[in-house]
Amino acid sequence: MARIPFAAVWCGALALLAGCERSALPGAPLLWRAEPGLASVRLSWRAPLNAGRSPISAYTASCSGAGERLTAQAASSPVTVHGLSAGTRYQCQVTASNASGTGAPSGAQAVMSQASAAQSLAAIYRAAPWARGMSVSFPSECTMTVLPAPRPVHELEPVYLAPLLVQSASTDPAAKSLVVTKTAISQMPLVLRAYEGPAVHEPFSVSICPRKAPVATATNNGVIGWMISGATLYKAAEIAGHRATALNDHVVHRYKGIDGQPTLAGFLDRCSGHPTPANAGNSYHYHGHSDCVTALVDRPDQPSHLIGVALDGFPIYGDRDMQGQRIDPTTLDGCNGITSPTPEFPQGIYHYVLPSGVVQHHAAMRCYAGHVPARQWAAAEAAGFCYSPDQARSAGAMGMPMTGSAQKR
Repeated sequence: MARIPFAAVWCGALALLAGCERSALPGAPLLWRAEPGLASVRLSWRAPLNAGRSPISAYTASCSGAGERLTAQAASSPVTVHGLSAGTRYQCQVTASNASGTGAPSGAQAVMSQASAAQSLAAIYRAAPWARGMSVSFPSECTMTVLPAPRPVHELEPVYLAPLLVQSASTDPAAKSLVVTKTAISQMPLVLRAYEGPAVHEPFSVSICPRKAPVATATNNGVIGWMISGATLYKAAEIAGHRATALNDHVVHRYKGIDGQPTLAGFLDRCSGHPTPANAGNSYHYHGHSDCVTALVDRPDQPSHLIGVALDGFPIYGDRDMQGQRIDPTTLDGCNGITSPTPEFPQGIYHYVLPSGVVQHHAAMRCYAGHVPARQWAAAEAAGFCYSPDQARSAGAMGMPMTGSAQKR
């Protein structure tokens, strides 16, 4: 019988532990601790016994739950994964990577992120003057459920200039004939459209134990906040990735109404808002500061009061400080945020400001300073788009002639 070398026997016996037949990839780390925090979890692990054929260059921690996967990278243990939803169970693992790739994951540990009632803004949000027709409830001290009103409390225009996608105009002669003008910068074709409310909304859950994230996140399309007027707030941009903002893209169109009298229709109304097309939910929304909203709670030259709640749970305010002075936009951070006292939070709080007189991208928040779970992000982005495809309809169905002139206002 051939003698088996001792080294081969030893290696075979310990192969599972030490990886004698060394793989190019690292082995699985040993995840030994998961410490839940506020919207986060701190993971600690031991390096794998086998680093592979090259040194380990990075570790990736991931936590999955409720249809989302959150990750964080580090050169060594430990690492904190941020953005977990309070009260949601996650399964967390760690993998190691080297020049050859990523190895097998560690064993999983279940974790549920904590929420601190001391950080809850529920007491203030409960007392906010939410519009009649809005549904605002508090399933927990750290959760607020919002259902916007069918229409805002202030008056709306009977007719708006609504976008028609270029594709529709180029393929449908009937649709093309309805175009009366284009927006000032993005050149979106616009048609006259009677307001078709009430809007279609879905209830939305927001974490109201907000915590600032290590890195800000750019705002999504669709809803970025809920306003006390019953309507929603969108970011300033009208088209994703476009340099145009809705306020800069604004035009008005003069036409003869059904009574034969000269009438103006605007892309935006005097409240800095407009409805999305009906096939995108028809939800009325703002693109920045609105006097129609601040007038519900503020007095001239007095401090701004709470006018809304952002997707990350932080409050939204108008443009006045505690002395009633207009806030200089250059004092705000990149997300339009500032930490200072307000009438509702005299001790000071981080909050967003909608500056008046601004038509650029900082007319509304450009990013979130706080954590926004992926599922909330997806739900908000699905809530409607300003530039949703328009359904062609005849001029007769619109009830108005397609003649007139347009001008930027």
